[in-house]
Amino acid sequence: ENREVDRNEGLKFARKHSMLFIEASAKTCDGVQCAFEELVEKIIQTPGLWESESQNRGVKLSNKEEGYGGGGACGGYCSML
Repeated sequence: ENREVDRNEGLKFARKHSMLFIEASAKTCDGVQCAFEELVEKIIQTPGLWESESQNRGVKLSNKEEGYGGGGACGGYCSML
């Protein structure tokens, strides 16, 4: 397969940094819907991520290309706040 990041390398990185690992392709959109659904589920299960004391943190989602030079095949971009 033609991958930018090897699956095992991604898993290792995620484990090392205590992060969720989800495979998805920005090029073909494979797994993107599932990735967002799983991410939302984890956020809902972790109240500290969305309670009032965390209002200054979050993710901004947009269909516009705000300061981004590329173009996603799935349309839309996200940025950490």
